[in-house]
Amino acid sequence: MSKAPKIISVANSKGGVGKSVVTILLATALAKEKGKKVLIIDCDNQGSISDMYENEKELKDGEPLVEVDELTPRKVQTFLKRFGNDYDVIFIDIPRMTDAKKDNATVLLLYNCDGVLVPVVGSQVDVLSTFDFVEIMEEAKIDKKEMDIDFRFYGFINRRNQRKYNEEAEEILKKNGLKMFSNSLPDLKIFTTPSFYTSILDSAEGERRFSDFYKEFKRKFKL
Repeated sequence: MSKAPKIISVANSKGGVGKSVVTILLATALAKEKGKKVLIIDCDNQGSISDMYENEKELKDGEPLVEVDELTPRKVQTFLKRFGNDYDVIFIDIPRMTDAKKDNATVLLLYNCDGVLVPVVGSQVDVLSTFDFVEIMEEAKIDKKEMDIDFRFYGFINRRNQRKYNEEAEEILKKNGLKMFSNSLPDLKIFTTPSFYTSILDSAEGERRFSDFYKEFKRKFKL
């Protein structure tokens, strides 16, 4: 492949917001529905995506829809230069940032991306931690604009339920400059057990619950 891949990250500075699960759901949907060659680079020191991938490969026959590689943040740029053009889309699973401003290796991962999708769970702690992360995104956007490189980022409410915190979190983030998806993902069991061998869109419930969010994702990130 000669065309550069589209590089996306589902990321936030706070852990526990579902970034790894959403990464798998989007990656497998693109691979199945669009016929894309998709790679997930797992840079999270917990290695949750890599562990899930290897465990499922031991249990199932055939080839998974996507590939997964586990790399340290400092090796990603070299990997992308050597092998990036072998893929249509690359997702980078970025580690939790304990001190985002000083965590240079992790911040640099974001600069490799064409776009970032920021999952937010509707609580005060999540909203406050997202503010710092948005500042990093704004700085990246300014820096990349100076180099005439397009960079876009959006937030969305993950695990939406009936609590009023969801709406409050969304409004606060919008007022502070974070563009939000009009679609969100509900707090349902179907979004907790992703597979690397099937797309969530293969099931009727998955199609009904995920397709609007997925279509907005493709549109916003030009996929």
